[in-house]
Amino acid sequence: MLCPICNGLEQLSAACPVCSSPADDCGLLVDYTAPYAPYQPYDEASSNFMETMIFDQKCQHVVYCQRCDVVYEVTIQKWREGGT
Repeated sequence: MLCPICNGLEQLSAACPVCSSPADDCGLLVDYTAPYAPYQPYDEASSNFMETMIFDQKCQHVVYCQRCDVVYEVTIQKWREGGT
């Protein structure tokens, strides 16, 4: 399963829930909440975390509206191999 937004296959188009203006994709939610894995030793907890990220069917992105100064989350449905 892969996220079409993370893999550059589609652009995230999200409207602000407050003013309906186009909002900016700020990346994955996990980038803001997860441990900084590249410099941490491998352990079972980080392995379980990565398995959850890879096999989860949805991808959470952080989105920001410049007009309202509002940050919120958008859930993206991941694609299965061979199609959507």
